[in-house]
Amino acid sequence: MVIKQNDMEYLKDVVQQGKITADEANIRKVEMQRVLMCVGTIPASVRKALNAGVKTGRLEHKKKDGHKPEVYYKVGFEHIANAERNDYAKSVVKAIAGTCI
Repeated sequence: MVIKQNDMEYLKDVVQQGKITADEANIRKVEMQRVLMCVGTIPASVRKALNAGVKTGRLEHKKKDGHKPEVYYKVGFEHIANAERNDYAKSVVKAIAGTCI
C-alpha cells in the first residue's frame, strides 16, 4: 500500500512544526498506510524507529523469508501484510521464470 499525498504532507508539516519527531513520523506513516514492505535497504535511523514501534506494540514485523520481503505493519493487519508479501513473491518468481525461458 502507498501512503496518500495528503497524509505525507501532513506528516512533513507536523515534523517541521516540531510537534512530532521524525521517528514518530515514520511510525505514523506505517500506521497510515497499514503495511510497509522493505524490498530494498532502509536507512538505519528509520529501521531503529520502526523497531522501536514494534517494541512499544504499535507495529508488527516479519523478517525476509525467501522471496518474501521484510515487512512492518500496523497491529491487526497481518492478513494484508501476508497477502502483499505473497503477491510480491509470486511476481519475483514469475520474473525469474520469464528470464530463464
